[in-house]
Amino acid sequence: MTADTRSFEAPAAACEIAVHIGQVKVARNGESLKALLGSCVGVGLLWKDREVYGLAHCLLPECPTRPLTIGGRFVDQAVASLVAMMRIRADDIPRVVAVLAGGGNMTSPRGTDPGGLVGSQNVRVAMRELNRLGIAIASSDVGGDVGRTLSICGSDGSHHVERLPRSFEP
Repeated sequence: MTADTRSFEAPAAACEIAVHIGQVKVARNGESLKALLGSCVGVGLLWKDREVYGLAHCLLPECPTRPLTIGGRFVDQAVASLVAMMRIRADDIPRVVAVLAGGGNMTSPRGTDPGGLVGSQNVRVAMRELNRLGIAIASSDVGGDVGRTLSICGSDGSHHVERLPRSFEP
């Protein structure tokens, strides 16, 4: 009896695309998207009918210059970029939903109104821009004082938010 010497190849795992600060990325064909968020806000758009998913990792609320270019550094810029990159037209909006995560208060400065911190501002602008476009928010896990990861699965359009415990007390 001889041993089978053929090599075994495991099925290819879905490609996970890391979305870093200031980036906007789109996933297709089973690719997945993932961002690690603190005060940054992650804005995900899910278009299950077309199997196209986008994720932006936004650092600041509003871009100081116009016209906006493709990018994710600013929330208003990122939402517009996702719509453009995913080729979402006005007629498509009812079939697209958004997910939001992040916007946490990671520094906990004493005597500061949490609503004035960058994380809260990022969340407000994200909600404003999505509302302006008529994109429904299907899920939101924002604010507080913890970090999060936001993952979007490009195989089925599911998403997952994991809260990350603080490693120190303010």
